[in-house]
Amino acid sequence: MENAVLHLNSKITELIAIGSSIAGNCLPCLRYHFAEAIRLGVSIVEIKEAIKIGKTVKEKPINDIYKLADDLINREKEKQTTENK
Repeated sequence: MENAVLHLNSKITELIAIGSSIAGNCLPCLRYHFAEAIRLGVSIVEIKEAIKIGKTVKEKPINDIYKLADDLINREKEKQTTENK
C-alpha cells in the first residue's frame, strides 16, 4: 500500500487481512497476518471474530453453488418424470 493514505489503524488492518486470508485460501497470508495481529496486541476474541467473518464470506458462494447444483438436478428429474407420463 505504498503512498496510500491509511485511515484504518494497524490492528483493524490486520483483522481485515485475517478475514481476507481465510476467504482467499491463503495459508501464508493467514500465518503472517495472525502473527502480526498478535504482535500488535489484537485479542484472540477479535481474531476469532475476523476468522468467523472470513469463513462466512467464503462459505456463502460454495453453499449457493451446492444449492444450484441440487436445484438443477431436481428440475431435470421433474422434467424427465413429466416427459415419461
